[in-house]
Amino acid sequence: MILSPETVKETLLSKVNEMAASSWQYVNHPSDFTRNRKISFSDSILSTISMQKSQSKVELLKYFDFSTSAPTASALIQQRKKISSEAFSSLFYSFTNAFSLDATLKGYDLIAVDGSDIYIPRNPKDPETYRITDEYNKGFNMLHLNAAYNLLTRLYTDVIIQPINHINEYISICDMIDHYAATCPTRKPIFIADRGHVSFNVFAHAIENDAYFLIRARDPNARSILKNLTLPDSPEFDIIFERWLTRRNTKTIKAEPEVYKSIANRTFDYLEPKSKRLYYISFRIVSFILPDGSREIVYTNLPKEDFNFKELQELYNMRWGIETSFRDIKYAAGLLFFHSKKKELVLQEIYAKLIVYNFSELITGSIVVEKKDRKYDYKINFSVAIAICVEFLRRPPASPPMDVVTLIGRELVPIRPDRHNPRYLRARTATTFLYR
Repeated sequence: MILSPETVKETLLSKVNEMAASSWQYVNHPSDFTRNRKISFSDSILSTISMQKSQSKVELLKYFDFSTSAPTASALIQQRKKISSEAFSSLFYSFTNAFSLDATLKGYDLIAVDGSDIYIPRNPKDPETYRITDEYNKGFNMLHLNAAYNLLTRLYTDVIIQPINHINEYISICDMIDHYAATCPTRKPIFIADRGHVSFNVFAHAIENDAYFLIRARDPNARSILKNLTLPDSPEFDIIFERWLTRRNTKTIKAEPEVYKSIANRTFDYLEPKSKRLYYISFRIVSFILPDGSREIVYTNLPKEDFNFKELQELYNMRWGIETSFRDIKYAAGLLFFHSKKKELVLQEIYAKLIVYNFSELITGSIVVEKKDRKYDYKINFSVAIAICVEFLRRPPASPPMDVVTLIGRELVPIRPDRHNPRYLRARTATTFLYR
């Protein structure tokens, strides 16, 4: 499906206009937006979506085309306070689902699931997002973004945002599996995740929804599935794990570890607490050797005839696409630069950045980079592409037309597949308002 920039923009604007026509569903009080103001409901939504890294005043001037009648930043905040964060969430889903991009691998949708921490403006009075780090009570506020990302269309398809003191990635991935099955019942998704999502409950949610999973195994520990398993001596293997899951922990259960697996009080949605029923589960445990010589083990219920263990290795490596998308949405789309302090308004901006990311990806995904005889293959510089797409979005109809395709097509960076840099993990707090 080839999309023009104009089609993508028209779709987003039409979704915003549909919401504006029934704005009472998305505001905090029925009387909100019933009177004429400088900033309408639609302008409040679109100006928030188009905000980048500059001050709010500068971003507003850009949105209103540097008009002398442009409203103040304070006026925008007052209007945004009238809108619930669910409005931006609803727009994210309605806009993303408006496009049917049938990109599959062997008929499967590849959905990577992962989480990323988002540091928000400091507010010690918010017990859900505030955490103290040392004896000097110098804490921070943080939200955790759980996301489902289509690796082939490069679009975010589902999002669950949790406060730092209530993070549960197991619940989030189960909810996303259930949501995908409910909204796309005819699709065949593969949910690819890192070892932080290993759980019998996650596996069962995928199986019960006729979906597939490919999840990296944890290192062996007291709660690891690999504990007490007799694995083949070969560094590469592909075996079947099958057990009857039970809440009981009797002598009979303990005597037959090759048949039963006690999950006792662990979260498992398909066996009630203290239930005497059994739940049968079966999946593959696959081990392969990485190029650096280390061994990786994954769990999957994919059929062997579709994916052998070498193909599973390549499939799991594709999961890195969601990691690079987190980098783009934080640095290129400006998720580290908030224009408000209150949590409800910060949530608006998180969904706004997700919309901007998908909006830009839908436009750039249709641009073909011409292959030439040169040392490296080239790809679009997505950081520049987002800036061009945002400018295209906020341009009023009376402005001179932009040749978005040509502008983006000129901004290329080389692809260096053999370049490997160590990953340094460092906390990055929200950029302060004083700094900007």
